[in-house]
Amino acid sequence: MRMRMIWIAMTVAILAEPSCAQNSFETELKALFSNRCAGCHTGPRPPGGIHLESVTTREEFLKSPETVQRVLKVIRNGDMPPDADDRLTDRERGLYTQVLTEELAAAVAQQPDAKPRLWRLNRFQYNYAVRDLLQLKRNLFALPEKMMTRHSRYLNRNDRTSVPDVVDVSCDSLAPVAGLKGVNAFPRDLRAAHGFDNQSNQLSLSPLLLDAFLKLSVSIVESPDFTAENVGVWNELFADPPAGNDPVMEAEKRLRPFLRRAFRGRIDDEIARRYVDFVRARTAAGATFTDCMKKVVSAALSSPLFLLQSDGTSDVEQQLALASRLSFFLWSSGPDDQLLKLAEQRKLHGDTLRSEAVRMTADPRIERFLDTFPTQWMQLENILAATPDPAKNRYFSLEKTRPAGLQMVLEPLLLFDTAFVENRPITELISPDFTYQSDLLNTWYNKELKPKQIDRKRVADRNQMLDAQRAELKAKIAAASKLIETLETPVRTRLLEARKTGDRKPVDLKPYEAWEFDGNLKSTYGRLDLQAKGKVQFADGMVVLDKSFLQSPGLPFELRAKTLEVWCRVPNIEQRGGGVMGVQGPGDFFDTIVLGERKPRHWISGSNGFSRTEDFPESKPEEQPNTMLHLVMVYQEDGNTRLYRNGTPYGKPYQKGKAVFPAKQSSIIFGLRHLPAGGNRYLAVSIDRARFYNRALTPEEVKASDDGLYVSHEEVLAGMTKDQRDQHSQQSELLATAEKQLAEVPANGDVNRMQADANRRYEDHIRSMLRARQFRRVSVGDSRYGGIITNAAMLSMTSGPKRTHPIARGAWVIEVVFNNPPPPPPNDVPPLNEDADDKNLTIREKFAAHRENPDCAGCHSRLDPLGFALENFDITGRWRDRYENGREVDAGGRLLRRYDFDSVDRFKASIRSEERRFATAFSAHLLRFAVARELKPEDDAVIQKIVEQTAEQKYRLQDLVTAVVMSSAFRD
Repeated sequence: MRMRMIWIAMTVAILAEPSCAQNSFETELKALFSNRCAGCHTGPRPPGGIHLESVTTREEFLKSPETVQRVLKVIRNGDMPPDADDRLTDRERGLYTQVLTEELAAAVAQQPDAKPRLWRLNRFQYNYAVRDLLQLKRNLFALPEKMMTRHSRYLNRNDRTSVPDVVDVSCDSLAPVAGLKGVNAFPRDLRAAHGFDNQSNQLSLSPLLLDAFLKLSVSIVESPDFTAENVGVWNELFADPPAGNDPVMEAEKRLRPFLRRAFRGRIDDEIARRYVDFVRARTAAGATFTDCMKKVVSAALSSPLFLLQSDGTSDVEQQLALASRLSFFLWSSGPDDQLLKLAEQRKLHGDTLRSEAVRMTADPRIERFLDTFPTQWMQLENILAATPDPAKNRYFSLEKTRPAGLQMVLEPLLLFDTAFVENRPITELISPDFTYQSDLLNTWYNKELKPKQIDRKRVADRNQMLDAQRAELKAKIAAASKLIETLETPVRTRLLEARKTGDRKPVDLKPYEAWEFDGNLKSTYGRLDLQAKGKVQFADGMVVLDKSFLQSPGLPFELRAKTLEVWCRVPNIEQRGGGVMGVQGPGDFFDTIVLGERKPRHWISGSNGFSRTEDFPESKPEEQPNTMLHLVMVYQEDGNTRLYRNGTPYGKPYQKGKAVFPAKQSSIIFGLRHLPAGGNRYLAVSIDRARFYNRALTPEEVKASDDGLYVSHEEVLAGMTKDQRDQHSQQSELLATAEKQLAEVPANGDVNRMQADANRRYEDHIRSMLRARQFRRVSVGDSRYGGIITNAAMLSMTSGPKRTHPIARGAWVIEVVFNNPPPPPPNDVPPLNEDADDKNLTIREKFAAHRENPDCAGCHSRLDPLGFALENFDITGRWRDRYENGREVDAGGRLLRRYDFDSVDRFKASIRSEERRFATAFSAHLLRFAVARELKPEDDAVIQKIVEQTAEQKYRLQDLVTAVVMSSAFRD
C-alpha cells in the first residue's frame, strides 16, 4: 500500500497539469514513435511484440504499463533505435527517459490494487525453518541444491570483513550429506524465470502436497535420530516435566513460545488452546508426555500457519510479514525472537529495519543467502548436467562421482562470497583482480592438461646402450664359462670313469634330513623324527606300511623351494590307490604322489579348494614285483612343483600358485594317506630310504642321486693341479663379477608401457586434485580469466558435448548480467544443422545463414556478439586460439551497439564501462529474489532509486542488499 501511495503522489503531481503531460506525449513521444519506431514496430510480428504504429493517444498508451516500461527501458539503455545513423543523442535520450518515467508512473497509478499473496515455503526454507525452530544439529534431508559446503567456517569468524586467503570448500551436490534417518524430502521446487525457486506464483499448496507435508512432519519426530543429542530444544519441549508438575500446564507453558516462533507471530489463544487440548486428551489416554509433544510439534510443522507466507493486511500482520520476508530473504528461515519482537511492537521500519538488516547480514546464518541467491542468479546448477565428450576432454569426468564441474562451480561462488563479506563493488564480479582457485583449476586454466610424453628416441637410444652392455657382459660370461668348462671337464670325466668301476651308492647331496629304513627307522641327522601311525612292519631291511603311515612333526621353515625324495618298493598285489609320499599343510591340505592302478599321479587336495591334477602319462610296462622306485618332489623357486621318477622328469610341472606349507603347521608324510573309499584295503608300500632337502635340487642332482654317477664341485677342484685351480679361481671370479654386473643392468624400457604408466600416474594426479578441497586466493594476472563470465563453470555449462554454444553463452550473459532475456525462438525456425555444414567453417560462419532469417535477426544481433566474444574458451573453459579445423577464432564484436571489442578482456572492460546498467540489472535480480515475485512495472522506479542510493559507493554488494530491504517494494 505504501508503495502505491508513492506512485499516486507522483501521478497527482503529473496530472495536476494534464495539458502538460498530454503535450509531452503529443510533442515528444508521438513524434518519436512515428519518426523512429513505427518503421520496425508495425505489422503482425513487430520486434519484441511491441506495436507502436497504432499508439495514437496518451490514454491508449497508458493502458499497458508493461509496454510503457519496455519502451522506457530500451530508450534509457540506448538499445533503440538500433541503427547507428538514427541513434538518439544523449540529450534526446535524457528527455525521452524523463517523459517516459512520468508516463510509467501515470500508467501504474491507473492499475487496480494487487491482491495479497499466499505462498508456501520451498524445500530449502522448510529445512532451515525446522532446523532453527528445533535447533537440530543436521539437515532434515539431503540438499543437493546447496552447491558449496564451507568446511572453513569463515562466516563464523569474529572478523567478518574478509575471507581467508586459503579456504576449505567442496561441492557435494552429487552426493549430498544425508539428513535424519527415515525422513524423505518432498520434490525439489520448480525454477521460475531467471532460475529462482522461491517465487510465490510457483509455490502453491495443493491437498496432495499438504498430505505430503503431514507425512514429512511425522517422519521428522519419529526419526531414530530425533533424540536429545540432536535436538537442541529437547529439554524445552520434549523432556518429561519435573515431578509433581501438571503435564497439561507444562505443555501449555512450553507450547506458547514454540508456536509463536513456528507460526512467526501469527498465534492467538484459540490456536494455542487447540494444541493444549490435544495434549490433555492424549495424556488422559495414557500417552507419555514426550510422545504427546512430538505429535503436537509434527502437527505444527504441517500447519498452514507454518507452511505459508503472506503479505498481510493489518499493520501488525504487515509488520510480521515484513519480518518473515526479511528472515527468509537473508536466512531462508523464520524470524528469530528479536525480529519477531520488533515486528509485534510495530518498530520494524526506518533505522530499526536498517539495523536489523545489518545485524542479520553479519550473522553466520547469512550463509543460506549465499547458498541460494548467487547459485540461482548465475544458474550454476546447470554445471551438474555438463557432459563434455570424453574424446575431447577425458579429464572432466575422470572421477565419475566427482567430475571437474564440482570444482569449477566453487570459483564463482567463492568470488561472490568474498565480494559480499568484504562488501566489494559488484563490478568486481565481472573482472576482479583476484579469484579463488584449487590446484585443479590452476592446472585447467594454465597447463597443457595432458600426461608427460615419453621421448621415444631417448628410450630407444638408452635401450641400444643397455643391449650393448648386456652383449659385452654375456661375451665375458661365455668366455669365462668356456675356460672353466675346459678346466673342469677332463677332471670330471676322469673321476666319473673311476666311479663307474667302484661303489655306486647314491652320493651325499647334503640333505637337511635323511632316513634309513633298516628295521630301526633310523634318522641320519635327527632333525625330523618320523612317527609311526598304524600297523608298521620291518622286513628285508625295509619298513612296510600297511594301512598306516609315517609322519614328521612340524617343519622348522616354509617348504617353498624344497625337495623331498624317497626310494620305495611296490608289492605285486592289487592296488586301488594310496599315498606314497608328500606334504601335509594346515586345513587338511595335501600335496602328494599317489600310487594307484600301477601308475603314479600327482594329487593336490584339501579344504582350500585345490583338487586332483590330471594323471601323469602312462608308466612304462608293468613293473616287476618289488622293483625299486625313486620318486622326487621339488618345490621350485618359480612356484612350480617338479616331479621326477627314477631320476627323470615326470609329467608336466604343476603350478601351485599361492599354495605354501607354513613352518610348524606342515609335516612330511610317507605311506597311505588321503585314499578313496576303501582304498587302502589291499595296498602295502615298502620304503627303503628317504631324504628331505632345504633347497631345490637341480635335474642333474636328481639324476646323480638316482644313479650314483655324480662328482661334486669340491671333488673336481680337488682333482686339479695348483695352476689349474688358480686359473679356475680367476675365471670364476671374472664370471661371478660379470654375472653380477649383468644382473644389475636395467631392463630395456618399453615405450608403450612407460607411456601407459605416465598416463596412469597423471590420471591419479588428476583424481587426487578432483577430490581436493583447498582453494587459494590468487591474483588474476591475465584479464581474460576471473569473474562470473569467464570461469570454467559458466563456460562448461553453456557448451554441448562436442562444441561450444555461442547462443547459449550469449543468452546467459544477456539474462544474468543485463537482465534482458530474449524471447524464445519462433517455432517455425529450423535448428542449426551442423552435420550438413562444411567442416572447415567456423561456428560464426555456420550461424551466418541462420541469422539471415528476419525472424531471428533481431535477437541474434543482441546475442551473437555476447556469445562469440567467449569463443576463445572451449567446451570446458580452456583457452584456444584456433578451432580443431585450424581456423583462427574470431572473438570480435560490438557490445550494446556502442563498444567495439576484439578480445574477451576488452569485452569485459566494455561491460564494466556500463556499470550502472549492470547495477540496475543486478538490483532487479536481487529485488525479485527478495520479494519472491516477478517484478512489475511499478518496480522500475524502486530499482532506479536503489541504484541511485548505492552509486556513490560503487554499488557495493552489502549496500545493495540493505537498499533492497529498505525499498518500498520490499517493505510494503
